[in-house]
Amino acid sequence: MKVVQIGAAGHYAYALATMKKYEMDFAAVCYPDAEDGAERAKRIFGRFGFSPRVYDDAEEMMKNEMPDIAIVNTVMYENSRYASMALEMGISVFCEKPVATTMENLENLIHTYKEAKAKKENLCFCGMFGIDYLPHFETAYRFVKAGSIGEVMLANGQKSYRMGRREKFYSDREKYGGTIPWVAIHAIEWITRIGGLRPAVATACGNTACNAGNGTMEASTLSLFACEKGKIAAVFSGDDASGYKYAYGSVQTDIRPLGKALNTALNGRGGGSAALVQGGVRADAEAIRAYFQALEV
Repeated sequence: MKVVQIGAAGHYAYALATMKKYEMDFAAVCYPDAEDGAERAKRIFGRFGFSPRVYDDAEEMMKNEMPDIAIVNTVMYENSRYASMALEMGISVFCEKPVATTMENLENLIHTYKEAKAKKENLCFCGMFGIDYLPHFETAYRFVKAGSIGEVMLANGQKSYRMGRREKFYSDREKYGGTIPWVAIHAIEWITRIGGLRPAVATACGNTACNAGNGTMEASTLSLFACEKGKIAAVFSGDDASGYKYAYGSVQTDIRPLGKALNTALNGRGGGSAALVQGGVRADAEAIRAYFQALEV
């Protein structure tokens, strides 16, 4: 199986491990953006024993190499363009997230995939959610699917990356797409895949405070989903030092009693309507987890 890579701005390293394990042909790479980190990528390739050919142009590379799979992993706002390009050529895609940074580009990508899939049944498009299949996540998934914990009615998730001083493009929200589709998307995906919840209404917010000088990068975000059948999901955001933001919502259940109980238990403040309450708590992550583990909804 032949593989090419477009860009080197994300989590491509675990694709390299898979290619080595299954003895795939890593044929070629190109770096569409100056911030793709070509020198660093070359060193990482070497650790896995790869020395792919280097192209200046992604389209030329795919036409010449005719690979089975294209790893799309450049600066985020370009991912949808190169993913669509590969799909139109009948090449399966393993894409860094966010796969698109605007709704227009996402809709175009979905349309392109459906058209390409109709022509080539075994064509695949996959996002980089490889951590789903680590033992702890896979175990949780199987327990829920087997009904071992009953029906999931409330799910809370949190995902964090180390901040640090990042590449320049992360300082421009239009280029990296925002912290929710970049980082929090993992927690959102766990809620849907593992918890089996299906959002019906969504709201979200973020702020740039304490972002280590990374321009318009959001350092913390909050996402709330009122799910089908009155179920509830929330993604907490913040840290132990400054506290955490929260939100609850439901399309069927009066959520105010849950918000009041949360505030009492976790030194919080907030309020809202029957459908949505928002606020913040002065408690650490361990206390928040313990609270929800003991909560019966």
